[in-house]
Amino acid sequence: MTFSAPGPFPSLTGVIRSELLPQVGAIDAGAYPEAVLRTLGSVGVFKQHADGTAAGLLRAVDAMSEVAATCLSTAFCTWCQDALVWCLARSAEPGASKELAAVASGTRLGGPGLSNALKALSGIEPMALSGTRVPGGYQVHGGLPWVSNLALGHRFVTIFALEDGARVTAVLTADTEAVELAAGSRLVALEGTGSYAVQVRGAFVPDSDVVAADAASFMPRIRNGLVLLQTGMGRGLARGAAALMRAEDRDRQQTTLPLGSQAVEERADALRGRVIALAGRHEDPARTTFLDVLRLRLDVSWLALEAAQAAMLHAGARGYQQGSEAYRRLREAQFVAIVTPSAKHITAELAKAA
Repeated sequence: MTFSAPGPFPSLTGVIRSELLPQVGAIDAGAYPEAVLRTLGSVGVFKQHADGTAAGLLRAVDAMSEVAATCLSTAFCTWCQDALVWCLARSAEPGASKELAAVASGTRLGGPGLSNALKALSGIEPMALSGTRVPGGYQVHGGLPWVSNLALGHRFVTIFALEDGARVTAVLTADTEAVELAAGSRLVALEGTGSYAVQVRGAFVPDSDVVAADAASFMPRIRNGLVLLQTGMGRGLARGAAALMRAEDRDRQQTTLPLGSQAVEERADALRGRVIALAGRHEDPARTTFLDVLRLRLDVSWLALEAAQAAMLHAGARGYQQGSEAYRRLREAQFVAIVTPSAKHITAELAKAA
């Protein structure tokens, strides 16, 4: 598969073929693709959207789509890294700008610990982290059930609530004495994504690690971009499923199942057109724009699920075996619809707006 979107990615296809493809099985079994991620950073994948432009956002989405066509676990880690870049790039705090270069180059890895915060801001669950103002920063307590793209020394951006009700966005360092990582339940897929439960026990967060002192005003500025970036995962997986269907059609008599590879590609292209339109509106904090982004995100989830199921039906008994590509893609597609904002979360938000 070739990377056809504009941008400085002459070696992305080479990285996918030479470094990622041989490791897909191991990653699916739980190996964290740290070396691949650092290589992706070195060829510029994580820095495309750091300028905050619609064009840069689209380049980042397209690059993620190329990765997801081969491996959703690595694409999800790519989204985590991209999300951290996005938060740092959109910050007006001097400490965030200093950290941005290392994260955008892949020298420093990490991701977002924002799942709880997004749900809390929507009234779905309470804020999990609390903070107290202390000299030079904040002391933070609490726990997050899932944060991904983590390992020793990796960084993650999250939100904690103060006693006065204010909410602060800041970056924490994983696996320090006060920020402990613990393995959670085994997942159906995405085991190789460095996903852990995080316990924060009185961690000191210096003012230099603050991304936004007022998370309530910061989140509407970044949420469109964060969710639009996720569309690269689902679209790429759908295209990967279409490739599996084409391979099955070459090996056997062509099938007449309702959803074929051409239809999947056409729907993926149509969704990319919507990404282009909404990328141009990513700075709009209006709720109506965010709802449009959520509708797109939901449609990407449905395409990923339908395409992966179609690939399984195309493969037949050959796909319905442990270790098959069709089975892996089906498990991965379910994650696209479950990761925050999940299909359940989105449909609830859309129902409130109806």
